[in-house]
Amino acid sequence: MSSHKILIIAITTSLTRLIHIRLTTLIIFCFSIYSFSQSKEVLQQQFDQLVAEVTQLAKNGQLQEAVRKGEQAKTFAFENFKDSNRNQQNILNKLNFYYRFLNDYENELATNIELSKIRNADLKKEQETYTNSFKELAEYYLSFENPRAIIPIFKGVNENILRDTEQAFQYRFEDERAVFLQNNIMPYINLFQSFAYRTNYKYKNFNQIITNNALIAKGALLNSSKDILKNLESLNDDIINKKIKEYREIKDFTTFQLSLNENDRSDQLITMQGRLIGLESELVLYHRRNFLEDFTLKRDWRRTQLKENEVAVEFVRFNYFNKKWNDSILYVAHVIKKNPNASLDVIPLFEEKQLLNIIESASADKQGNSRGSKAHKINNKTTEDLYNLIIKPLESHLEGEKTIYFSPDGILHQIAFAALVNSKGKLLTERFNLVQVNSSTSIKRIPNQPKSKTALFIGGIDYSYNTEGKPMTKQSALPKFRGRIRAENENWPYLKGTKKEIENLTALFNAKGKTSNYFTEKGANENAIKKLSGDSPNILHIATHGFFYDNYTDKNEVNSNEYKTSTNPLLRSGLVFAGANYAWQNGYNPYEKEDGILTALEISNLDLSQTDLVVLSACETGLGDIKGNEGVYGLQRAFKMAGVDLIMMSLWEVPDLETAEFMTSFYELWLENDDIRQAFIETQRKMHNLYPNNPEKWAAFVLIE
Repeated sequence: MSSHKILIIAITTSLTRLIHIRLTTLIIFCFSIYSFSQSKEVLQQQFDQLVAEVTQLAKNGQLQEAVRKGEQAKTFAFENFKDSNRNQQNILNKLNFYYRFLNDYENELATNIELSKIRNADLKKEQETYTNSFKELAEYYLSFENPRAIIPIFKGVNENILRDTEQAFQYRFEDERAVFLQNNIMPYINLFQSFAYRTNYKYKNFNQIITNNALIAKGALLNSSKDILKNLESLNDDIINKKIKEYREIKDFTTFQLSLNENDRSDQLITMQGRLIGLESELVLYHRRNFLEDFTLKRDWRRTQLKENEVAVEFVRFNYFNKKWNDSILYVAHVIKKNPNASLDVIPLFEEKQLLNIIESASADKQGNSRGSKAHKINNKTTEDLYNLIIKPLESHLEGEKTIYFSPDGILHQIAFAALVNSKGKLLTERFNLVQVNSSTSIKRIPNQPKSKTALFIGGIDYSYNTEGKPMTKQSALPKFRGRIRAENENWPYLKGTKKEIENLTALFNAKGKTSNYFTEKGANENAIKKLSGDSPNILHIATHGFFYDNYTDKNEVNSNEYKTSTNPLLRSGLVFAGANYAWQNGYNPYEKEDGILTALEISNLDLSQTDLVVLSACETGLGDIKGNEGVYGLQRAFKMAGVDLIMMSLWEVPDLETAEFMTSFYELWLENDDIRQAFIETQRKMHNLYPNNPEKWAAFVLIE
């Protein structure tokens, strides 16, 4: 036999043996998997039996025995189900409920902490998955020489992240929704915007995708928990209603505790926060079972309800990705027209630092008169500079239009668009009817006019507070501007003009046959405002101080109140009511349940869905933290989350007397013509004619739909 044949036989024999070994290994491996699967199935049956025994003991009233058996089940779950947290969460939730029922605070707290750790671990793992997937997509994108070839991939990814977001939102309330959107989804949306920007927006179909993404991002977080609770209440289920009641009570408790300095907070806070998370999970599950088919985040720019001679400008701010993330933040405008069919153009505008340079130069010029305000006032030079930066690139798209619906983003929320002026000295509000909206999806071909049957006016508030009959320090005699950033030891001064303002407005409404009332002096307290929840008037007009603190950065400062230092922007803005000076000076008021300082977070918990219009006749109530495409996190978002349709608020310090003049003119025009948009526009134009060189007396107010 030739050596060649021997070699072939040897190779064949070796291959046969190798195949046999690998086949044997595969059989053993498959058998191991099968055995492992069988083992897991047996373990799951054993665990389910333990849980059933725990549940039955609890039903029989043997709670102590149920707890003992439950602890056994917990140990079993943690030892045998390390690849999934579902069983651990199941038994921990049961134990948490039993410990709460038994008033065993220590063990209730312990189970809350365990549940929180599991939830945080799940969310961290989820975020890591999205981060890694994004890195892979970015690397894949950078490897393409032909931009057109990546579009189908981007489109598929976009469909997936939208589906993921819809699914995630069905199991979460506001806080977790916001984190999911910001950390997991916005990087993709910013990447897609960056790609479109780099390719000069020449791919029209892709422009439609990024426009729809902007509409989704701007509206995804509004009214989320209110929608869930309202839908569940419609079921009229006693068990669900009991859980909703408990949820609201605990939500109020935790919101108030978070407004206190850490040393003053209740030792029950962590326990209540854990219970709140548990209730949110339960309520979301109930909602998913009953309202699954009604939930969608999908938006389509082509459904924007425009009429002839109307245009919608959707401003979008995004972080620019160019091979890597850099510090460039860009602004573009998505211009939607009827035309006569729907048309879409995306126009690049500017970098955020260009906008900040103009704003900061105006602030420097005004510094002597700002009295500590953080708002961005304007002057004649900056109004033209801002026009050239924001509006001039859009002029060709605005020709022949009568009405501009505009949805700001980022720092544009702090710009008074009505006061912007072109090189010919013409105000934007003189050339167009300006309508500010949260997003273009809120435009209605036939706008709903707010009801004016019932109205409540609040003003002339006494901010002082006496303890044990002893008067507090006399209120400081500060200039009568409505709101400012003030030191913690300063008092809020009485606003004399607000008393006359609400008395005149009440008389005006009564003369028109409306039902109106007003709260003033000590009667204008925080408790009275919170009692409006669920039964609020059509119109709620609040003439008081407002406050807003920028994002806090000085970690070394001590003895600073929580309204300044909180990481939650909804705690760093709010309104001030009767008796607020004591808490403002001392951190909190131990003599009252409500301290007179109504934060945006507290407002967001209220149900003001019966209120069509809120008017905040106070300074800087339109300000707040800028949160990507999600808008302004402050009073504006808070009242929207509370269910209010229309909000009128201010961007900077408002002179007391001219504010009352503005408000009276606005209400007179509205009640006469029943057109709130036109009443607001005409009031701005009227005030401009009276004070042509003083935009601070009329341009600060914005009406947001």
